[in-house]
Amino acid sequence: PPSTMDPKSPTKPAVQRFVVNCADTAARDSHCELLAGNSNPELAEKIATNLGIKLAGAMIENFNDGECNIKLKDSVRDANVFVVQSTCPGKAGSTRTINDHIMELYLLVRCFRRASARTVTAVIPYYGYARQDEKRRPRVPIAASDVAMLLEAAGADRILAVDLHSAQIQGQFQQCPVDNLSMFEDFAEYFVKNFSDKYGEESQIAVVSPDADGTARAKFFLGLLISKGVQNCSLVITIRQKTVSTVTVNLIGDVTDKDCIIIDDIIDTGNRVCTCSEALIDLGAKSVGAISTHGLFSAKALLKIEASDLDYVVVSDTIPMGPEDFAKSDKIVQVSCAAVLSEAIHSIVTGDAVDHLYSIGQE
Repeated sequence: PPSTMDPKSPTKPAVQRFVVNCADTAARDSHCELLAGNSNPELAEKIATNLGIKLAGAMIENFNDGECNIKLKDSVRDANVFVVQSTCPGKAGSTRTINDHIMELYLLVRCFRRASARTVTAVIPYYGYARQDEKRRPRVPIAASDVAMLLEAAGADRILAVDLHSAQIQGQFQQCPVDNLSMFEDFAEYFVKNFSDKYGEESQIAVVSPDADGTARAKFFLGLLISKGVQNCSLVITIRQKTVSTVTVNLIGDVTDKDCIIIDDIIDTGNRVCTCSEALIDLGAKSVGAISTHGLFSAKALLKIEASDLDYVVVSDTIPMGPEDFAKSDKIVQVSCAAVLSEAIHSIVTGDAVDHLYSIGQE
């Protein structure tokens, strides 16, 4: 059966993944506990519903001076604990930052360790600082690696993440394994169900990488579409060249009279995806949409998207969005990652493989 979900929610399910039931297996046999931090409690509730368990009780607040104030309400002794916390900014109108959520996650892991949990898995749908994954200029930190060191020092036994900005971040964790799960199977299923009829069997589809670094991601999505029976697909790469006053977009491939899908992992300010869509239309594309796992939508990103040539932008709910965000643009659609994470958690508890959920794991 599909994932249980509020029908009024703007988040839509994609792949009809099975609903695993930890109440019958993991919770009974190995004491599985799921707890939510403050960054994305709605996603944690969906995961708990899929697993057939309740979220563990905890008080996660702040003292008057801003320090985290954490108190577990239930015993987690000898439990396999999964703590769900995206290291992202808070919702629109919130004063919470990425750093607040990282510190909260660190202290939660330490709290579970001091409470004698058997294992602690950090479920991090959006991994903050992931774009600082290399030293591009002198005298700068490699923040993605430094956050990994922090989580390992806290005592995390395993990391679950969704579409890391770069796969090598997995190697920046020296002690604990990292499962880099993919949302693109669900995105491909959503595209086939919702856009195939709109485009028609004769339409030409161009899967577009907005830069050379994202080519593997776009190629992976192209393969998923072909495996689901989508015909007439091709791969296109755009190369952006910046100067002080201009941005030039060069194209590898042909988009003339094609319906284009821009594939990316993060939409932050919206500049890149909007610039890319404008260039594709100027070069003869029939239509342009975008699919991205993480919708940060900083500053005026949603207003830019609403005013752009994009027909739609599909993102996951790794980063929470409120009604005020959807009000800024009716082009935004969320596809939930709860089913992917639920399946991975169940597989870890029962000892099953999770390779079928991996990001860019096959040609």
